[in-house]
Amino acid sequence: MTWSAAIPCAHRGILGPPRTHVDWACDHDDCAAPLQVGPWTVAVSGTIEESWTLVLDRAQQQRLPVGSAVVQLANEIEVGGYSVLLSDGEDLALLTGDEGSHLVQPGVWEYVVSGRPLAGSPSTPIPPRTIGVLSPCGPTWWRLDTPQHNPKENPA
Repeated sequence: MTWSAAIPCAHRGILGPPRTHVDWACDHDDCAAPLQVGPWTVAVSGTIEESWTLVLDRAQQQRLPVGSAVVQLANEIEVGGYSVLLSDGEDLALLTGDEGSHLVQPGVWEYVVSGRPLAGSPSTPIPPRTIGVLSPCGPTWWRLDTPQHNPKENPA
């Protein structure tokens, strides 16, 4: 069975086999459609600087994976009042702003990310200011506000 990643609406991303995409498709009539930026599908919620498309265009020109592209967004645009979902069809990357997000795991290595709580489903909160890359091999998470400390450093 082949896993794929998709962003069916502005607040939901899915990684899993075809059945997961059917079961977890967005059922809200008021959801905006995601955008296409080159070969990537992207959903931005909240308020973000207009230069975000230029950051993604540059990431595509550099042939960066979607996880690296959301890192570029976090490096170049102040993280705060917005969240981003980004997919290339294989992986699903996310950058949560000040509100955080929600994660549901309907099966082994299957993921549904939503900016809204998913009714009737136990979910795990994704903390604010988090970067995540979800792939068929599992998730990778980075917290943006976690202080970096090298224990070999001598704080003077």
